[in-house]
This record gives sequence, C-alpha cells and structure tokens, in this order.
Amino acid sequence: MRSSPPRLLVAAAGTFALASMLLGCSNPQSFIVLVVESATSTPIANVAELEVVVSKGTTEMKTLTYGAGDLTFPADADTNSGTLSVSFSGGETGDIRFDVTAFDAQGCDIGEGTQIVTIKKGAVNERVVPLGPGKGCTTDAGSGSDGGDGGAFSGCDLVHPQCGVANQTCQVNCTTKINACTMAGTVPAGGSCQSANDCSPGTQCYDYTSIGCAAKVCLRFCGGDGDCASFGDGGVGPGSVCRDPICPGVTTASRICTFNCDPTAAAATSNGSGCPSGLACLMPAMDEVDCACPEASRTGHEGATCTSSAGCAPGFICNSKAGALSCRPVCRCDEVGGSCTAPSTDCPTAGTHCTVVTGQTIYGICQ
Repeated sequence: MRSSPPRLLVAAAGTFALASMLLGCSNPQSFIVLVVESATSTPIANVAELEVVVSKGTTEMKTLTYGAGDLTFPADADTNSGTLSVSFSGGETGDIRFDVTAFDAQGCDIGEGTQIVTIKKGAVNERVVPLGPGKGCTTDAGSGSDGGDGGAFSGCDLVHPQCGVANQTCQVNCTTKINACTMAGTVPAGGSCQSANDCSPGTQCYDYTSIGCAAKVCLRFCGGDGDCASFGDGGVGPGSVCRDPICPGVTTASRICTFNCDPTAAAATSNGSGCPSGLACLMPAMDEVDCACPEASRTGHEGATCTSSAGCAPGFICNSKAGALSCRPVCRCDEVGGSCTAPSTDCPTAGTHCTVVTGQTIYGICQ
C-alpha cells in the first residue's frame, strides 16, 4: 500500500506542515520499507489511516500519517500490499524504531505494532511489522458536532461552507484546530494556487515544495467519496476517493479527495496522466490512484529490480514474477471474466500485453 506523499497546507493564517516521508535530503539516500500485516490469522480490515512514529534511541524523529483508503492488512502480507517506504539522508545510520498504529474511519485504534530496523547506508532494508489488536475507540471518537470534523475542530463546515459574507469559504488552521471563514478565490480543485485565497469554496491550497515538487494545488475537502469525482468524471482514472488527512496526526471526518488521474506507463511517457504540473500519477493501491510528489527512489523502469513500488518510476509497479520482484508497466485492463478487455495499447514493449492482477478490475500489468 502506498499513499500519496503528504504535503504542506497553505492556510489563510500561515503555512502548517503535514507529515513528510522524507527525513533528510542528502544523497545517496537510504530507505527502510515496512511491510504491514496482521499478527494473527484474522485480517485487520477497514483501515482508514496509519500513524507511524519514527524514533532513534529516546529521540522521536518524526510522526508520519498515511491515508489508507479502507485497506485490509492480511496475515503474511507481501510487497504488493501493505508497504510503506521511509527515506533517510545519506549520513543517517543506526537502529530506527517504528511504532505503527492503524485507525478506522471513526478514529478508533484497530491495530498496533513495533519494529526496529537498522539503516543500510545508501541501500534498502525491508522488515515486516505485524499489527496486534489496538486499544479501540476513545469515548468521543466520531461524536463531534463541529460542522463535520469528528470532534477535533470547531467552526464552519469545510466541505459545504456557508459563510455569512459573499465570496467567502471555510478554511482550516491546523495549529489552532479551528475552521474559519475567509475570502475565496476562483481556482477549482486541481488548479495552481499561491495562497488559500486563490482557491474556490470547498478547496484549499496545498504546497508540495518542501517534499521536492514545485507545485501548489487547490485540493477539495470531502466528507465521503460522494464529494469526490466519480468514475469517468473530472479525470481519466477510476474516480477519486475521500482519503488523505487534512492535518498531521489528527483523524477527522473531513479529509481531502485524491486525484482522478491515469497511472499507466503510456500516460506517464506522454505526460498525459492528468496531474497538475510537477506531480505524478501514483497508485496507493491497485485500482486506486492519486497525483502525488514521487519519492527520489522512483527511478526503476520495466525489468528493474525492486523491493516495493517506491523503487519504480511513475507508470510502473513492483510485481513478483517467477519468484523475483521487478518493475512492471501499469496498463488499462477492464477485467471481465478473468481477462482484460481494454485495448492493448498501454504496454510499451513489443510482444507484451496487459494481464489481470488478482483481485483488481480496472488496471493490470504488462508482461
């Protein structure tokens, strides 16, 4: 599982950092890949968000938040499901502790696990993180009456702003945990922005520059998938979902819609993914897509050895074939009866064709 990399939220009152997956920017970077699975034979289902506390010794380095999009973690997970990639600067060494917590859509703790992994300098080290039972729900989980933010924020409704002054919209301040009305702009979701005041009602400006992508984009707030683009609407992909958290470490009813983009290798090659300039169409999970800032590790093309999709370029995923993991091109499949029915025009290498990925219907891989 890969989520879209978090970004900075440009709010009316200032800029507030969301969790970044990059803990350093020196080269060559080192990577730790975590494969998350259930510690028992019972899968952990309906995971809406993962929180990962990264520590070294007694020092907490970073808390990362990943939208999971209603994911299920089975026992004996592999690198095609339930993977997280964390990068470190080239000078970082030693043992890193990862405390992983899974939350459902109501903010309930449904799974916990810990793993200590040694950094392999300039290389990738992979470890499994088994999740045991979580602590469950707090007494106020999902019981808020604050305009749709799960008891965390007060103020106006982000998704359906009804401010008292014309041309105003509702924006969020992640520091004060207050939603407030402010002047709105006209830029729609997916458009470029410089500040929150550029974006149309129901959206806000997010800044990706701190994680390596020169992009500031208006993103849509949502209370459920129905607030986002449906199949065939607003893009070339399978539709978008209400997934990403608004603020770091805070589970709220309101979230951010993913992008409805084209993740295929053909679209990546022709710059036809439908993503804003500076972003790439990635796959947090098969049949789920988002425009995001790709990690520096995403360089592998067809046939390149990989340990997770974080090692494959946009348009490719890490897939097992004959017992070996390699980057394979993503293609449109439209599976019916176990076969792909979409035109076989997405595969870049002659003699390859789009094949079905087990459990998926919209996209497949070229082989």
